[in-house]
Amino acid sequence: MEISSDVLRAAAADPASPAWKVVWEQSCDQGVCDPASAALLPWLATTIRAFAGGRRETPLALAGLIAVDATDADRAAYGGDIETLHRLAVDRLPEASDDSAFVYLLQAVLGLEGDEVWGKELDHLNDGEVDVHCPECGEEILLGLTDESEIAPGLSSELSARLHAEAVRAGREAVAVGLTRLFGRLACHECGGSFPVADNLAGVSYP
Repeated sequence: MEISSDVLRAAAADPASPAWKVVWEQSCDQGVCDPASAALLPWLATTIRAFAGGRRETPLALAGLIAVDATDADRAAYGGDIETLHRLAVDRLPEASDDSAFVYLLQAVLGLEGDEVWGKELDHLNDGEVDVHCPECGEEILLGLTDESEIAPGLSSELSARLHAEAVRAGREAVAVGLTRLFGRLACHECGGSFPVADNLAGVSYP
């Protein structure tokens, strides 16, 4: 990862600066962040704290992705900065600009907490669909996460209940519905086998 001090200064001075594109590209590629980008966490904490309102949202999304891919040693070394970023993300949740920003902030919160699955996978809610494989027969299935989805809605874990409660509390009805699909169950149309959608995304293996 190579980001010049000029780029960092430009990004810190203006949350709409094209310099942020460079920061993103140098830090992460297709959802995987260079472990060396953890060195940006102190800078992100200071920079985002100086931004106001909705201008914090996109940089916080980046911070969450960087934190979740950081090594254990770096998470310990930058623990104070991660705490600051986590607090900023939590504080912004109730006032997120829109449903999409709310999901990215919620994902950032999980990433900053070290959740290696949902710190990256939660944004399937913004896609409105998810690709899964039936653990019984291997059938690939593209699922919608809307009211008309073939998924039986549910909240299959303590985490899903927490996320759903956050969405309801923030008045994000569509996100709350999507979460009941993401953490619901699907009956495979090929073999009839039933499985939790979230477990499939999380890479849970079945006997």
